[in-house]
Amino acid sequence: MSSNDRIFYACQAVAITNHGDNSVESTNGTDMVYGLQSVGMTTNFNLEQAFELGQIEIYENIEGTPDIEVTLEKVLDGRPLIYHMASTGIVDGSQSGLVARSKERCDLRLGIYDESANSVSKASANGGKPEVEVYCSGLYISSISYTIPVDGNATESVTLVGNNKQWLTGSDVKIQDGSVVNFDGNDEPLMGVDSSASGGVVRREDVLISGSILPKSIKGVAGSGYGNALNDDGSNRVHVQSFSVSTDFGREDILELGRKTPYARPANFPIEVSCEIEAITSSGDFVQAYEFGDPSLYTTTASGNNTSNENIFLCVRQGYGFDLGTKNRLASVSYGGGDAGGGNATCTYSYTNFNDLDVQSIRHNAAPFGFGGLKNGGTGTPSYANNVGQGAFPDDLYFS
Repeated sequence: MSSNDRIFYACQAVAITNHGDNSVESTNGTDMVYGLQSVGMTTNFNLEQAFELGQIEIYENIEGTPDIEVTLEKVLDGRPLIYHMASTGIVDGSQSGLVARSKERCDLRLGIYDESANSVSKASANGGKPEVEVYCSGLYISSISYTIPVDGNATESVTLVGNNKQWLTGSDVKIQDGSVVNFDGNDEPLMGVDSSASGGVVRREDVLISGSILPKSIKGVAGSGYGNALNDDGSNRVHVQSFSVSTDFGREDILELGRKTPYARPANFPIEVSCEIEAITSSGDFVQAYEFGDPSLYTTTASGNNTSNENIFLCVRQGYGFDLGTKNRLASVSYGGGDAGGGNATCTYSYTNFNDLDVQSIRHNAAPFGFGGLKNGGTGTPSYANNVGQGAFPDDLYFS
């Protein structure tokens, strides 16, 4: 057992492997999650009570299948995303989106090391392996969320669910000393060379407006192609404060007679994808809400409505892209701030679509990359400007 007095960030490491793998890569650390900020686990045993006439005491306390929920959050740093690691094997083409990834399962191992070591690769207890390891097998992706704020780091949050968890010690642990070789005190985000996806941890300056497509319903956005939030001189037409996108797979257990555990936990399609964009406003949101619909839409398929389908794609310097497709609808808009206590007025635009979210990584998916890139070939390979990590400029990104 562990001799630690406590557990803190420097003595923990997480590995995600293919479902059924009984080992963790032990040379290059490719199964480890990098840039991880937090990990949490919750176990519910789903008790159901049976009583009987004739006595007040419980007749039987029946235990159902345990539910395991693992929540993880990492910074966007150019390393593999948790979402991609948990759905390994789905890279491109028609099976790039939510449907195919929702079917994939993974195994997760949380290693807890000697707290006296400065890094887990230098821990000597248990032969350099974790003193304690939590093994969760057969996990499904339950929800994903990506947030890029104007203050702070961009993050990925993922929830995994399953029905099996084991605590291991001694020789039973599977994370090897070579698995954590990169956690040596010198680990850092990926920093590529000029003209490549690069820049360390994603911050506000790493959002490439020139390679992004914002909804036209946001005041100031012009057109529906790349760079539609830029002026001709390269300055921003819209002062975006935050961007977030999330979806919950809404999994349900499918049961059968003769078996206690679910034989499948499919995503409950259709599933809603939510996107929220906040921007500083200088004149209001200018979103019209007519009783009989927007007159400008009378000659379109959206006649009688106030909103129509819109494109959303966001690209950041470290080679990540968030493609929400062409059927995003404005669900709500709110105006607030600018009160007597100080601060600026902002508008928050909330969009929804169903079943359409491709999370792209240039290192995971390779080409094609971009709006529609994983579904239909996209617009080609992105070319990055030489000023990597120096802020967003009009020539930061183009698609060739």
